[in-house]
Amino acid sequence: MSSKRLTVFASGSGSNFKVLHQAALNGEIPASITALVSDKPDCGAVTYARSHGITIYLLTSMEMTASASRLKEILKHEAPDLIILAGYLRKIPDHIVDIYPDRIINIHPSLLPKYGGKGWYGHHVHRAVIENNENESGCTVHYVNKVFDEGPIIAQERVTVNDDDTPESLAKKIQKKEHSLYPKVVRMLLSE
Repeated sequence: MSSKRLTVFASGSGSNFKVLHQAALNGEIPASITALVSDKPDCGAVTYARSHGITIYLLTSMEMTASASRLKEILKHEAPDLIILAGYLRKIPDHIVDIYPDRIINIHPSLLPKYGGKGWYGHHVHRAVIENNENESGCTVHYVNKVFDEGPIIAQERVTVNDDDTPESLAKKIQKKEHSLYPKVVRMLLSE
């Protein structure tokens, strides 16, 4: 088992979390996912973590903002080499960004800087891309800074937006790209 440690933050189904965990288990990523931080106790990511013996920390939005020291304690205990946001919808507190510069990454379902920022996630992005008659969309892995989706871009993957695409069909195409891109980026960052 690798000594590199990853902490994942997720709020949803956890599809990227699952892909990253499987990549770590089969040696594609030279690290172990040691913990999941979530704000949704019933989400798919928490269910998956529970079934795979991964430590879970549940933090409500109030705890994230009011008790900033709780998150700091968790991360100090976990000592992650990399913090990975995988469908986590809350803003990471500024003091955590300060403590872990260039060690927090996120994946976003658009070609940033387009369709990024507060409130731009999932179906909101895909619907806007289609309504604006964009020819392409995709996903972006970027460093997390103090502004939603504005950290330096690490890598992007593109998909063609077809005339008959719906937000759901576009989401599936982009998610497929996310599942190949995110493990590659994590592997690259851990080898630097």
